[in-house]
Amino acid sequence: MSECVVGVDGGGTKTAVVVMAPSGHLLGHSVVGSTNWNSVGTEAARTHLALGLEEALRLAQCAPSQVRGICVGAAGVDRPRDRERLLHWLAEILPGVPALVYNDAVIALAAGTQGNLYGVVLISGTGMIVYGFNRDGQEARAGGWGALLGDEGSGYALGAAALKAVTWAADGRGPETALAPAVLARLGLDTVEDLIDWAYQDMAWERFANLAPVAVTCAAEGDPVAEAILDAGAEGLAVAVDAVIRRLGLRDEAFPLILAGGTLRSPAYAERVRARLLQVAPGATVQPLEREPAEGAAWLALQRWMPPSPTRA
Repeated sequence: MSECVVGVDGGGTKTAVVVMAPSGHLLGHSVVGSTNWNSVGTEAARTHLALGLEEALRLAQCAPSQVRGICVGAAGVDRPRDRERLLHWLAEILPGVPALVYNDAVIALAAGTQGNLYGVVLISGTGMIVYGFNRDGQEARAGGWGALLGDEGSGYALGAAALKAVTWAADGRGPETALAPAVLARLGLDTVEDLIDWAYQDMAWERFANLAPVAVTCAAEGDPVAEAILDAGAEGLAVAVDAVIRRLGLRDEAFPLILAGGTLRSPAYAERVRARLLQVAPGATVQPLEREPAEGAAWLALQRWMPPSPTRA
């Protein structure tokens, strides 16, 4: 086995690790538990990282001594203290191997551009964030503040808006909507009043984001309230993208605009978002992310520590 690099996507629910050859071909892949210590604690997070690296290298038949570099993307590592903790773990697990640590949005962009950090990525899952780079290497971001401080257009925002529409309809403050029976059916509840116990017994943002597909379905069936929720979500995402491209001076440039995240896997919502994005960024090439973010991390490691290969795909 020749030399290789490693890319890691450290998520809140799972961690993906890929091993990449100098040609850009994938040699090994593993998926383990979360490496987000805010979710699972520091001991479990470090254990998961070590297990993921060990398994991916084993499947790739690549010894630790053959690893030229490793790149990790994870949420929350913009803070120096968190970045240092992750770098310390990597130095313990793979001694002597140089490492890069990025925000997880950066590796998602790199996955869409094969490691070229130029352009913008829009991620809408439970939360949302927009991250971009111009040709001078300047970077800018918008969103990512969490459910209580923003993240308009995210899965959480769509789900919360659907719940609000249901309660407003029940009060007579808003129009009747197909969201009411659809939300109750999705949650297995009998009455709108039952939403109070459901909502306040567990404030995990993912529970609310899981209602986003209900809004998408009702909008596709022509419910005007649900359509308005999706339009507002698309507008919120477009405003965030517009803020980033203005700060980077990309408004009049042609650049890749990568769409990622579970909420944007819905064609009905993604098309609304795409149409609004092309109004604020008419020169952008809007495309869905088709590779794993961990591959983007590996591409960044490859470009940093291994010379270009004529066969690189």
